[in-house]
Amino acid sequence: MKTTWLKNRGVDEVVLFFNGWGMDDRIASFLYDQCADEFPADLLACSDYLSLQPEVDFAALSECYGRITVVAWSFGVWAAQHAGLERVHRAIAVNGTRNPVSVSEGIPPDIFNATLSGYSDENRKRFTRRMCGSGEVLDLFSMHSPGRDTADQLEELACLGDHLRSEIADSPASWQYSHAIIGGRDMIFPASNQFNAWKGVPQTIIAEMPHFPFYHFRTFTEVLECMG
Repeated sequence: MKTTWLKNRGVDEVVLFFNGWGMDDRIASFLYDQCADEFPADLLACSDYLSLQPEVDFAALSECYGRITVVAWSFGVWAAQHAGLERVHRAIAVNGTRNPVSVSEGIPPDIFNATLSGYSDENRKRFTRRMCGSGEVLDLFSMHSPGRDTADQLEELACLGDHLRSEIADSPASWQYSHAIIGGRDMIFPASNQFNAWKGVPQTIIAEMPHFPFYHFRTFTEVLECMG
């Protein structure tokens, strides 16, 4: 798991952002740059789940910070709970679930398997259009799209499939998500499946939001405000 410090000043709180599959730190940088002057916490961006072992020692983070906040999007929701974090004060899931490949609570398995078996440069473009849902969102995403090639993303997706089939998947962290943000127009993690997955968890529902949520949320501050 790759990690990038966007702010590291040794304050009391750290926000850990777990990005979606196929991403890097560019979206995280965009979300931080819009609120950098006012953002009170340190900020670490996590991505690329070829391995679930982070480059940063999360056990050491628990010693250094009094407060740990998780913001996780898409497959990052699952990855965050399998990255060795033992102490989390609050956590927010955005368009993702703890059961990411599931008929009733995640990406339908046939869709996941079809994506894995047929991922190509052309299908990558199709996936991106489905993820963004509209031309406006696609234009914004294209300005901050990850600097990763198709083969690299495919390797990560295959590793995520392996992780889900391994014993790692049976040993999530003890902490739980305290809030879920659900996009009503998510065509990757269907909204109905997210509702199933987050029963009993406080939710923010944004009817017009596609899977890529960072047209509706332009800063980390705006995401965190959903938790009050």
